[in-house]
Amino acid sequence: MSLARALANLELDATNERVLRDVLVLFAHHPGEPLTEHDIVMRTGHQREELYEMLSALVRAFVLDFDSASGVYTFSGDVVVGFEIDTFKRRVDSHQGHVSSNVARFRERHGF
Repeated sequence: MSLARALANLELDATNERVLRDVLVLFAHHPGEPLTEHDIVMRTGHQREELYEMLSALVRAFVLDFDSASGVYTFSGDVVVGFEIDTFKRRVDSHQGHVSSNVARFRERHGF
């Protein structure tokens, strides 16, 4: 199980990082809860097309378990993966904070 392994297999831009962050936070807050793809779409607010590749990569890296018979994803609540999720979440949140701060400073400076 390794989030780093999943991240290595994904091409992430800032938007996709935020989508992945939302998915990981959802599973971290609901360990052991079986979630269908529809549940994930509804709870994160992201489109199925955005999520498919990410969910597949997370399953291949053993971050999530997938039961093909019932079509549900689960997160075991593994402590090490939970730590990786927290680290990833903080990194994405920090980056978003810097971007927002830079945009605010630009607008302040140039009167937008």
